[in-house]
Amino acid sequence: MSKNVVPMIHVPDVRATVEWYESIGFDVVAKYGNESDGLGFAIVSFGEGQVMFSQDGEPSSKRRREVDLYVYTEDVDEVYARLKDRVDVVEGPHNTFYGMREVIIRDFNRFWITFGQESVFGTLMNGVSEAKPELVRRAIESGQLKSETLNVALAFVLANQKGDDIVQLLKDAGATPPPEIDVETLRSYAGKYKGEHGPEVEITVKDDRLYAAPGAQEPMSLWPLDQQTFKPIAVDGATITFNVEDGMTVGLTFVQDGFRIELRRI
Repeated sequence: MSKNVVPMIHVPDVRATVEWYESIGFDVVAKYGNESDGLGFAIVSFGEGQVMFSQDGEPSSKRRREVDLYVYTEDVDEVYARLKDRVDVVEGPHNTFYGMREVIIRDFNRFWITFGQESVFGTLMNGVSEAKPELVRRAIESGQLKSETLNVALAFVLANQKGDDIVQLLKDAGATPPPEIDVETLRSYAGKYKGEHGPEVEITVKDDRLYAAPGAQEPMSLWPLDQQTFKPIAVDGATITFNVEDGMTVGLTFVQDGFRIELRRI
């Protein structure tokens, strides 16, 4: 038997749980009775993934249960359209900063199930980082990419010499090279920044490029959109703008999908 990990969740009613999972598209692999008229144990599957259910679980009305399930699927929006009127939706279809498109629902026992697929942004960045023109083309043809995202993708490809075919695809889609920024300007942005309610980020310069490290996380590269505004390469829909007063950098503004936070230089 090949190595694998299968979660086992204890639930109050195995039979009712299995029937609910069947109703949203899972398949029953095995069912075992208990000493009464119910089920003591069952296995369900979704694609190649499996989940085990065992009896004697405790009911709960908590907002978040002890276990979440993450289900990879091919079409999150189809899942949402099919289930939205029949299940408790925690969060409708949305794109995440880590390159996934997700929808979150609750199951029969209030456990969270997240259905996820690679977002268009994730497809694009995988395509440029792995030098796969077919992925870049697929992302562009979706028509969902912002011009700033295309520009940053082009900058990444040019800097890392990922291939003329990808460069041409991005230029044909309207991408333009990033502005030139001198090293002294980049160095003027380096330093530590802190928000009013605690978030911190450190900006550094390496190989004539800016990097941002939020908290204890690994630094991520920042690519210029103009002389003061940069886009984190790995975060969709986000920008960092450095605030300059009288020639001195005094803070930065982080914006992502309408969320805005101000950080002061410390």
